[in-house]
Amino acid sequence: MTVKLYVIPISHAAMSARLMLDYKGIEHETVELLSGLHPIRLRMAGFDGGTVPALRAEGRWIQGSRSISRYLDAVCPEPPLFPADPELCHAVEDAEEWGAEVLQHVPRRLFRWALDRNPETRRLLARANGLPCAVLMGVVMKPLAAYFARYSAADDETVRRHLAELPALLDHADELVEHGVIGTSTPNAATFQIGPSLRLLMNFRQLEPLFADRPAARFARELLPEYPGEVSTVFPTSWIITCSSADSMTTIQEHYYAQTH
Repeated sequence: MTVKLYVIPISHAAMSARLMLDYKGIEHETVELLSGLHPIRLRMAGFDGGTVPALRAEGRWIQGSRSISRYLDAVCPEPPLFPADPELCHAVEDAEEWGAEVLQHVPRRLFRWALDRNPETRRLLARANGLPCAVLMGVVMKPLAAYFARYSAADDETVRRHLAELPALLDHADELVEHGVIGTSTPNAATFQIGPSLRLLMNFRQLEPLFADRPAARFARELLPEYPGEVSTVFPTSWIITCSSADSMTTIQEHYYAQTH
């Protein structure tokens, strides 16, 4: 089977697909795209959308980590990404959906907000993309960073809300670990969906106290001991809340289901 995986090096969603392919033992070529210009390159490669991860395999073009997980289980059933036990499979599917539709947006918006506001973050991305003259590229990338921040609703209000909700999101991730949905010796689709998002969030130095010795933090570090691109101080300290809130978790879930059901 000839497989090409199109990624952005620092993308947590693309990392999910990489981990799934490695877990399945499927040999593949990884095509690293330049962040910001990736939608053009993907459409040139025949994909309908402009987002990663994007998988080209046996005449098929598949985008999105959840679509890729199902495709991989269909063409390569072993080892499975979804458990045979119906109850556990349902729990994994729910966790994967939460990871893709709720958690995944948080590090993406935080990072794009930082790219728009902080030159050092743009230089970090330039280095991650292997671009020369990172200082110059940090200036050149500013208009593109501003565009993607607007496109993904990475504005002050949304980012401040995400930071306020983050302790409750981590509480939920802890529960998934403690209930054996993720973080066990047998990984699954939810493992690979949630782990990279948590690991990217841990790269924000200001957020380290929120993770401390949480089960979710241990799970993410074990899955991905290293992750490219550490982000230093970028957020106003007043935006970061260190206590968890059940009410915040309820608000997050209600907002998601109002948008999708």
